[in-house]
Amino acid sequence: MVQTHLRKSSGLFTAIATALALLPAMALASPARGTLLNSNFLTSYTRSALAALLPDEKAAEQPRCDVRVAEFTYATIGVHGEPATASAVLLVPGGATCNGPYPLLGWDQGTEPLRTAEQAKEIRDAKGDDPLVTRLAGQGYVVVSTDYLGLGKSNYAFHPYLHAASEASASIDAMRAARQVLTRLNTPLSGKVMLAGYSQGGHAAMATQREIEAHFSKEFNLVASAPISGPYALSQSFLDSWSGHNAVGESSFGLVLATYALVGMQHAYQNLYLAPSQVFQDPWAGKVEALFPGTHDLTDLALGDSLPTIDKVRSYFQPSFYNDFARNPNNAFRKDLARNDLLDWTPRTRTLLCGSSNDATVPLKNATTAIAAFKQRGSTQVSVVDLGSGNRADNSALEHLLTKESCIIAVRQQLLDKQR
Repeated sequence: MVQTHLRKSSGLFTAIATALALLPAMALASPARGTLLNSNFLTSYTRSALAALLPDEKAAEQPRCDVRVAEFTYATIGVHGEPATASAVLLVPGGATCNGPYPLLGWDQGTEPLRTAEQAKEIRDAKGDDPLVTRLAGQGYVVVSTDYLGLGKSNYAFHPYLHAASEASASIDAMRAARQVLTRLNTPLSGKVMLAGYSQGGHAAMATQREIEAHFSKEFNLVASAPISGPYALSQSFLDSWSGHNAVGESSFGLVLATYALVGMQHAYQNLYLAPSQVFQDPWAGKVEALFPGTHDLTDLALGDSLPTIDKVRSYFQPSFYNDFARNPNNAFRKDLARNDLLDWTPRTRTLLCGSSNDATVPLKNATTAIAAFKQRGSTQVSVVDLGSGNRADNSALEHLLTKESCIIAVRQQLLDKQR
């Protein structure tokens, strides 16, 4: 009897001790994915103020909503599923001529090498002169856009540039956190969710669509997706432009994009080099990791002297690496890029890709290759719109930048508005 009692007491003591030992770990447990950590209202714009930014637009394209701008941080995950935080911008329409409920549009931004860049503050500093405000939120879409891992207020140690899985998780968790902000604001949502994004954001939007369709279709009623000018055929796109030229023209931003991808993939997979000097020549080998991301934005890197111009590509990369990438299908960087191609799935959501056949930075071949792959796999929900002029004399790397707003208007009119 005594022995039995002691055994029971010992077992109880062990259970209590174990529970107490777990308390600190439980208290320090990271918030669930998509948990809102904090939010802050930045500014607002009236419908008339936004209309003044578009004085030459037809009446149908004039903003019909006031727009509030907020920033927030939220819990998400890193490339290995580890806890991380990220920041995002939230644009909330409203006003007497803009009654809800509103669709929720998850937007993904283009390439941003500036570590501290926050879209919310950029929109505030631009006084609302941004197509996310004038062309989307001003037309009655609630817009949420992540700053991505490793940028803005994110606590993540690096930005996994063009890493499809973490682009998707950051975007999905931003939409989850945005819903919490919108609940606090009593903003009515229609329940319809849409996706769009530009450049890197086109890749991110498609990765997000793939992830939602595969795993979160009950949580997100996804009705439309509109990736713009994205590198969906990622590995082939880099291979086509590796020399600094592709079938469209000179890829003036090629070294910036390739270096960002190299540094990002090295951080994500740890398989490209033991030291940057194995890939890059001096004097750049000692600089590149601090630049991506760093203290320069895309314009500074493209026009400044931190990196050489595209015609110096062969003196920028180590000859052995440059040649191996071009010739060897088993090159580690090519394989990392291929892991993030977005061609091996079958979209179920209405999807409209937009771009320009004059774009030498991210050629429209990415979109046509993706459409062909999707249709071959049986998708009937995909199409593409080409805003190019059809004149090769208009081909340039800058066309990539010029296409953004035109494509936003095109996909909104041709797809998003119809799915509201």
